[in-house]
Amino acid sequence: MDLPKCGLVSVSSDQSVPVKKIDIEVSIQGFIANVRSDLHYINDSDENLETKFLFPLDSDSAVYKFEAEIDGRTIVAEVQEKSQARRIYHDAINDGHTAMYLSESETAGDLFYMELGNLPARTAAKLSFSYVQELDLSRDKIGTFMLPTVINPRYMPEYTPTDEQHVDEDDENLSSQAQQTPMIAADVETLYNSESKIHLTIHVSGGRNLKEFENKMELEILADSIGNVMTASKELNPGTEFSVSIHYTGFDKPRTVIEKGKNDPKSAYLSSDILMVSFVPEITVTKDIPCEFIFVIDRSASMRGDRIEKAKETLLLLLKSLPVNCIFNIVSFGSTYKSLFSKSKQYNEENLMKALKLQKSMSANMGGTEIFKPLKNVFKNKPSASYSRQIFLLTDGMVYTVPKIVDLVRKQKNTRIFTFGIGDGCSTQLIRDVAKAGNGKPTFVKDNDRLQSKVMSVLRSSMTCGITNVRLDWNMPEDCSLINVPEEVHTIFPGEKNILYAIVTENVSKINQERVGKYSLKVSGEAHYVPVEFIVEVDLNSKMPGNAEDSSPLHRLAAKLQLSEMVMQNSETENRMITLSIDVNIPCPHTAFVGVDKESRRIIVGLEDPYLYMKCFGLMESYSDLNTALDTASFSKTKSAPTPKRGLKERIFSVFLPKKRKSTKSHANMSASASSQNAKNDDEVHSLSTEENEGHSLSAIVQLVDKQKFDGSWKIDEDLCRILGKPLDKIKKATVVKDIDVWVTAMVVAFFRKQFAQQKAEWTMVEEKAENWLKTKDLEEKDVLHEALTFLSS
Repeated sequence: MDLPKCGLVSVSSDQSVPVKKIDIEVSIQGFIANVRSDLHYINDSDENLETKFLFPLDSDSAVYKFEAEIDGRTIVAEVQEKSQARRIYHDAINDGHTAMYLSESETAGDLFYMELGNLPARTAAKLSFSYVQELDLSRDKIGTFMLPTVINPRYMPEYTPTDEQHVDEDDENLSSQAQQTPMIAADVETLYNSESKIHLTIHVSGGRNLKEFENKMELEILADSIGNVMTASKELNPGTEFSVSIHYTGFDKPRTVIEKGKNDPKSAYLSSDILMVSFVPEITVTKDIPCEFIFVIDRSASMRGDRIEKAKETLLLLLKSLPVNCIFNIVSFGSTYKSLFSKSKQYNEENLMKALKLQKSMSANMGGTEIFKPLKNVFKNKPSASYSRQIFLLTDGMVYTVPKIVDLVRKQKNTRIFTFGIGDGCSTQLIRDVAKAGNGKPTFVKDNDRLQSKVMSVLRSSMTCGITNVRLDWNMPEDCSLINVPEEVHTIFPGEKNILYAIVTENVSKINQERVGKYSLKVSGEAHYVPVEFIVEVDLNSKMPGNAEDSSPLHRLAAKLQLSEMVMQNSETENRMITLSIDVNIPCPHTAFVGVDKESRRIIVGLEDPYLYMKCFGLMESYSDLNTALDTASFSKTKSAPTPKRGLKERIFSVFLPKKRKSTKSHANMSASASSQNAKNDDEVHSLSTEENEGHSLSAIVQLVDKQKFDGSWKIDEDLCRILGKPLDKIKKATVVKDIDVWVTAMVVAFFRKQFAQQKAEWTMVEEKAENWLKTKDLEEKDVLHEALTFLSS
């Protein structure tokens, strides 16, 4: 099979349009990234072509510019209502004009679809699009910028679940569907063209101490040097995702930034001033509440290899770190789902042993990724008034049914959902929207990141009371009012960075400058029914560094946030969305970019079915399963069951396919293993295949956590001595107390502190359990932790 060279595909043939190069420029100012991508193509055929291109973007990204350069002319697209944009595009290409179209996928908010019609023969074209996004921020003051270059096939079942349908353990039809494992990334990973390169240039305001790795950069941003710009360049291979980890220094205090509006007669929104406020709530909530923890683990075939091993190790850390006054459960899912217990049970030694038995036996053998039904089953058991329900969803997020899942989550009470997107190419829309609807936090873990530390940090957050029923009160000049963006502020977590926007109705430059810096924002709410509030000072003189305001990034982000909020409201917001989308030139589910070069006039080849792209990419209601269609050998034009020509999946996913992940299980074996019974609730944990575990070495942290007893202590054995690096006889001889278990437990805690200080987030709650156990023992007035550290250092 001849491998394609790019992701731009001719509709009329199986040929791809060669990519010459991809240039990406990223500018990072504070917590904002502005990105421009230039895709250079050439039509080296003797015919004019219509081309299609699918590409991923973070669902929170605001695309604000789309243009093309062809034959020395620049076509600038503008946002229009979607059906009107579609008519303009097709009328233009039918009349022989070069035209282009860009819209969100109708089934996935983190996929965009680009079309270029009447690309002239023997002509080069440069397609450019620009977008802006907020960086993901963690509790440890680290921001992450991700450059998505991977599209993983999304799973959609043959039927759509509804509230009226019930899960039946003996449903033979469902078991049959579970065996039809969808196409996963590993099946098509060799199809991307390794000769294509991505040229990346990154500019960072206040950046310093740059460290470069194969698919990652790490650097520091210093608040006091924000006016200085650091520039770096890198060449990337397609098929792997690139990220930048940023350590923020000097950003502890609340910060405000004003972005002045432009005198744009076409846009009232862009003519207004936008205020951005970032802050970390410094509130101590002393009241602890008992929690119910439900760990929902993706065990679909796409999780095989390192992903399932990371998930298993993380589950071990979670289970060993739970507080003793909680209840818990584990739900595994793929095409089907099963629960450890029929409903959550008390966290005790007996139930923990059952959970650990399941954890050790887990493998990625449950078929496709069906998230709706397991979550629906969890919600059937209403949360207890005595426990605050915390759900941890770990998935690689390859689904198309995001709106239905979000709608289900939004209806739940006394429940928070924390989502974790595992691996390159996961659906950012799923991870972000489910967490937002569930009053939780989204976390992304790329294939080369440590899942364990990120999940453990969130576990600590889940056990603290978030601030709900948030109210914002601005202390501003009398003639100045503000419109909050978002209109409804979701849960605010103490100790975590929060970013809010506001539209200023009065031009800031007209405000009395003598009072500038004396304005404030009061944030108030409730932490488990206890009123809390704090004050953020507002500086109306602060602005974005450099020339960042030229593209109005804060205006675009505030507008995108409003558009996303309207989508989440799931109400009569379509007209409002269209108006705002056109005003700020940012597409939404009801609008699209369209541009026409009216000076050109050429006859295009192959327009006998102008809606071919909709059938191929699953944008029509009649198309229910992208993965099945991509693997079908023939193409049918019947509306009810369209299937593309063989080779379409190679052309679509060519640039975006991930590199191979090792696995010891064959695809056929995984398909067969997906026939497990649906919705199996069983207190007896059944042993599953562990072939996938072979060759995966556990870290010392995981081994030590695994050996910790339920009460928080450790007992001496040869295996523990090997990990600690001390012979058994020397450990016994060095003890400073009579109780050997006390001495050994102190040694393990000291070992954690000495050897794994940088991974403290992973073991800190395990350490707390050990310390609490030590407090109940007779230490004979000895500082056993200090003595243990001295012994380990000898």
